Amino acid sequence: MAEASSLARPYAKAVFEMAQQAGAFNDWSERLQALAQVTENDTVQQAIAAPGVDQQQLVDAILAATGSEDAQVRNLVALLAENGRLTATAEMAEQYEALRAEAEKVTQAEVVSAAELSDAQRDAIAARLKDKLGTDVTITTSIDDSLIGGAIVRAGDLVIDGSVRAKLERLASSLTH
Repeated sequence: MAEASSLARPYAKAVFEMAQQAGAFNDWSERLQALAQVTENDTVQQAIAAPGVDQQQLVDAILAATGSEDAQVRNLVALLAENGRLTATAEMAEQYEALRAEAEKVTQAEVVSAAELSDAQRDAIAARLKDKLGTDVTITTSIDDSLIGGAIVRAGDLVIDGSVRAKLERLASSLTH
């Protein structure tokens, strides 16, 4: 079977174009995230994979779980179900967000640090990344105690590992070679 990214691509592009024309990027981000959450649920995954499941009941159940009554969302879910693409919904949402970020000239960056970052630190990282990448940067943060200190920054293909753990690993590697 084809990869989820290949299956999701045409749907993500179509939704992106529709959202762009309507000026509804945020609305579609929320809708797609809700769909992705529902379709990633183990019980829903089993229902999607089960042979003989009534497609209309499946569509209705997914829409009820998302709380969406939007006709466009209903049409999208029905189309995905009809074409056997409901399992690619999470990938579709991810690709949509990438298209949106590119159109809005915003880069999503993930910062994993050993300790909680202050607002000033987050702003400083965002400013440095903006200078380096030439786009506005939106940062999400998480904490990983195993880094010991420092942080790892991921923005698209760019990865900057400034963690103490990585520095110690490089030092250990250079000492053993």
